[in-house]
Amino acid sequence: MARLPLDALLLETDAPDMPLNGFQGQPNRPEQVVRVFDVLCELRPEPADVVADALYHNTMALFDF
Repeated sequence: MARLPLDALLLETDAPDMPLNGFQGQPNRPEQVVRVFDVLCELRPEPADVVADALYHNTMALFDF
């Protein structure tokens, strides 16, 4: 994850089908994407605001906005 270009990243949770690692037996919900973002930021060298901005732009581009 640290070496992938930021413009190649999107986030998702697999909700509701698969719980996040460490949360087995608990319901997975879309708002868990915040936890996924936090882990991604631990793996990336860029500041969290740069990662968030890139994810926003990637998502908007995916949906052609």
